[in-house]
Amino acid sequence: MTFGQWFSFRGRIGRKVFWLGYVLPLFLASLVAAVLDAAIGLAPTGDAMPVDAATMGPFSAVVSLLSIWPSLAGTIKRLHDRDRSGWWIGAFYLLAIVVGAVAGVMAATMPYSPEAMAVPLIVGGLLVLGFALWLLVETGFLRGTAGPNRFGPDPLGGQGMAQWQQQPAPGWQQQPQQWQQPQWTPPQGQGGYPPQGWQPPPQQGYPPPQQGYPPPQQGYGAPPPGYGQPPPGYGQPPQPPPGQWGGPGQGGSVPPVRRD
Repeated sequence: MTFGQWFSFRGRIGRKVFWLGYVLPLFLASLVAAVLDAAIGLAPTGDAMPVDAATMGPFSAVVSLLSIWPSLAGTIKRLHDRDRSGWWIGAFYLLAIVVGAVAGVMAATMPYSPEAMAVPLIVGGLLVLGFALWLLVETGFLRGTAGPNRFGPDPLGGQGMAQWQQQPAPGWQQQPQQWQQPQWTPPQGQGGYPPQGWQPPPQQGYPPPQQGYPPPQQGYGAPPPGYGQPPPGYGQPPQPPPGQWGGPGQGGSVPPVRRD
């Protein structure tokens, strides 16, 4: 992480970078500033300081002011890693300001009624505390979304699908690719020609899939031979059996003649 990325509000960071890259350096800087204030004697200690005096020395005050921007940057990028907007940290500070303003107004208008101020201050304090605990768990202990999200790629290298990617419409099916016959390449012999007696190997695998219905055979739909023609002898008188006279002009044997 570069120095510019450390101050940037864009992108995502994991829990390890948040604790080791933001929380630990800022805590060490505050500790060193407090030690310097105490060593030089600039830090107010004991009962010597008045009630309304500042509770930190000049070194601690400068470090606290300089820590505002990087602390916001680290917290916002951890919220991005959880796929949450960085404005949640703004909502937390807004809630704290509102509760503090309400407490100030109530202290100014009701200085002698601590019982009336107790319930609103307790409720406001619990809201701020609950919000702070939620931010601590979200930014410090929970893993970010797996894969890229709307704020950038996964800092841990997850390959999950981006949540904002459009899903295919219901019922959509990918068009099948056209089948191609595999091509056989003959081995190269001397002069670039295949060796003598080489034959291509037999076709292996499944034949190409048929598309559509097979074409009809030749003569499909034509009537069979003799369809619609009368059978042989249709419309002619039946022939008498052999040996019987069938009448004049019908052939057959001559009728017997009686002779007295």
